[in-house]
Amino acid sequence: MKTKHIIAAVALVAISFAKTYAQDGGTLFRTNCGACHTVGKGKLVGPDLKGVQDRHTEEWILKWVKGSQSMVKAGDKDAVKLFNDNSMIPMPDQALADNDIKTILAFIKTEGAPVSASAATPAAPSTSAAVQPSGSDNITAATQKVAEDEKAGPSFIASLGFTNYLVLFLIGLLLIVIWILSLSVKTLTQELKTRK
Repeated sequence: MKTKHIIAAVALVAISFAKTYAQDGGTLFRTNCGACHTVGKGKLVGPDLKGVQDRHTEEWILKWVKGSQSMVKAGDKDAVKLFNDNSMIPMPDQALADNDIKTILAFIKTEGAPVSASAATPAAPSTSAAVQPSGSDNITAATQKVAEDEKAGPSFIASLGFTNYLVLFLIGLLLIVIWILSLSVKTLTQELKTRK
């Protein structure tokens, strides 16, 4: 009977984990990309990422995100052009797993998707979108945005990435297995004592 409850609890944790991972693209984008990039709102420090999958292959994007300056130094034509077009401000290498980058790309694709005319509603421009900074002001704007984001501070759960969720899930699963084994050992010990 207890085993059924444990299996149900593990299933609930797995379902919750899957839902969190599926919705994590926005959090990953805001945490890793949002200080320098927008999706469909114009250039910040780096380029607007709307339609990035149409401009570059997924393989190229994965390499760029993990090591942009290595690609520039290697003379990759697209990497050099991107670097030069963005005031030669190097993009920091991101220590993200391929799956995390792909999750961000999926978020970018859905955020940058065109809205149908029937679904579109005019929105009042925000103060940050009304004034588009240019040149060296981009760095100041990005620094201010990062400072504001740090003040607001994401919740602990929102700040965790896929790998962290996976590790926490596996630790929980390991604890459950240890608990089940200890109950089994205890039951076997009691049974051996009663037989003697």
